[in-house]
Amino acid sequence: MSLTTTESAGRSRVPQTYQDYEGDREFATTLARGLELLRCFTPEDRLLGNRELTQRMALPRSTVSRLTYTLVAMGYLAQDADSGKYRLGAAVLSLGFPLLDTFSVRQRARSAMLALAQRLRGTVAIVIRDRLDMVCIEVARSGTLAVDAMDIGRTYSMCGSAVGRAYLTACTPADRQRLLNQIQVKAPAEWERHQARLQVNLAQYANWGCCVSVGEIYADVQAVAVPLRRQEHGEQAALNISFQRRAPNERWLIEEVGPQLSALARQLM
Repeated sequence: MSLTTTESAGRSRVPQTYQDYEGDREFATTLARGLELLRCFTPEDRLLGNRELTQRMALPRSTVSRLTYTLVAMGYLAQDADSGKYRLGAAVLSLGFPLLDTFSVRQRARSAMLALAQRLRGTVAIVIRDRLDMVCIEVARSGTLAVDAMDIGRTYSMCGSAVGRAYLTACTPADRQRLLNQIQVKAPAEWERHQARLQVNLAQYANWGCCVSVGEIYADVQAVAVPLRRQEHGEQAALNISFQRRAPNERWLIEEVGPQLSALARQLM
């Protein structure tokens, strides 16, 4: 049976995370599959073979083989000589830099972010949204890297992180509800785990002036975040400071750290 016949008999042609586009003639399915394949690689899964990619993407192995072959040819994947598995290629990094360079706030904020990080002995980050996650675009830290330290390009849960919650407070009510609905449908486990504290943060933001997360993603990490003004091309951002291996103290985050972070956000307006 041909691939087309197999897929038409029940297998969706679009990636699992894009079911809304099923049947959309303008949606380039092959392109979407290739990009979703690249997203399978994480800091925890740096090497993946066709078998693992087939399982994760719920696609025929022949389709995945064509995708990996093409992505290797284009430099977006590289093949490991020892295992034969794939890792991300340098072209992925080259593709991301022009985007980072559009955020002029990164250059303007570095010295002030570092000063706050050193004063409070934490890690300060500027973060934007990536679908239903938050991704760091600039980081300043005091001391050495911690085990779960924030870094440029690393992603975090929108509903479970302080910075994701701060981002949501800056959205219009309609956009915020749309994102919350998507989380419930596309990331039900995340919603179940974090929705109670998320709702508390959204309700209390007007009183607190910030959002917090204490041990909710990593047991030894606590963080506070505030919205940052929209960037040059309309991208909403948020500002976060996190602390690792420090006694949990939500009141300290809200009453002492939050105002200092808000002052930095105003400075960057």
